[in-house]
Amino acid sequence: MAKEGVNALEGAEKIFLALLTIGLMGLLFLIIYGNLSGNLGFASETTTYTNESDAWVNATPYTMTGKSLAGFLSLSVTLVYNATDGLLISSGNYTVDSTAGTITNATTTNWDPVNITYVVTHKGTPERNTDNVIGNLTSGATEFFTFANVWFILTAITILIGIVLGVIALVRKTGGGGFGGGKSGRSEFPT
Repeated sequence: MAKEGVNALEGAEKIFLALLTIGLMGLLFLIIYGNLSGNLGFASETTTYTNESDAWVNATPYTMTGKSLAGFLSLSVTLVYNATDGLLISSGNYTVDSTAGTITNATTTNWDPVNITYVVTHKGTPERNTDNVIGNLTSGATEFFTFANVWFILTAITILIGIVLGVIALVRKTGGGGFGGGKSGRSEFPT
């Protein structure tokens, strides 16, 4: 009978060790993947947009199409032409916010429409995929821990119930099936 209790405890120990191992592997994976994403040395890629039309250079910032490119980091304008007469607009006549992906005029002259040629620097597919995996892992862990207090309370109650049941089962098996510890399973009280 005592051997069954030992086997039950060994089984429970194996389950808890497996859960601990899974949890530690998950944390380790998050730490390693998070550190690798910034240290793998992904090379940025570039895409050239030639003569983007229907653009303007005036007091209202024009957001270039390349700003919506996945993994956008920055852009650099190479040429701006007045679409009406085909004349080159010098770089002193406009300002570019390279991280916002916008162009506005730097003078009082407004140009509408213009053709803009520019180069967009963006994250490559491997780096974006790495960022997506890290984002998914992080949001999953965050979502889990929003319910952590409920999970921890339920787990604590379950563990306490399991411990109490285990102790009761062990006491009953070692005590001969009853209370008092005697061979007959009954307590003897002198009268």
